[in-house]
Amino acid sequence: MASGRTHDIVNLLVLPPAVYYLQPSDFIAFTGGYLVGTFFLTPDNDIYLSKPNKRWNILRIMWYPYTKVFKHRGVSHIPIYGTVFKIIYLSVIFFLILFLLKYFLDYFYPDKQLITLSFHNLKDFVSSPFVLSFFIGIVLAEIVHIFTDIIYSTIKKFLPKRRKKSR
Repeated sequence: MASGRTHDIVNLLVLPPAVYYLQPSDFIAFTGGYLVGTFFLTPDNDIYLSKPNKRWNILRIMWYPYTKVFKHRGVSHIPIYGTVFKIIYLSVIFFLILFLLKYFLDYFYPDKQLITLSFHNLKDFVSSPFVLSFFIGIVLAEIVHIFTDIIYSTIKKFLPKRRKKSR
C-alpha cells in the first residue's frame, strides 16, 4: 500500500490534466471537491490514525465510529460507494449536531426561534451543477487513490524482498 505522501503527490499530479477538460463553470467546484477528496475524504478514512484523519485535527474523533464499522479496503475502497457512504456518514453527524443544537437552544430560549430547520430546497441544492461537480471531484480523487494502491501493490509483488542486515 502506498504511503499517504505518495497518494497526495499522485493525486496532485493528476489534477491538472483532469481540470484541462472542464468547462470554466465547473472548475472551482470540481477542483474543490478533488482537493477535499485528496486530503480529507479518502478511502483511508477507515484507518483512524491515517494521514487524512489526522488532518481533521480535533474533529478526527468523529471518524472513530466509521473506522469500527468499515474495515480497511472494504466499502471505502469501492469507487463511488465509498464516497457516498462517507458523505452520508458526515451528513448524519452534521444533522445530529444541528438537531441537538436546536433542541438545546429551544430548551434554554423557548421564546426565541434561533434556528429554523427547513429542507424545502435540499433537493434543488443536491441536484445543482456545483454540487455535482464537487461530488465528481471527490470521486475522481478516490479513484486515483485506489488505482495508486493497486499499481503500488502490483509493483511491490514483483520486486525482490529486501533482507534485513544482520548486526
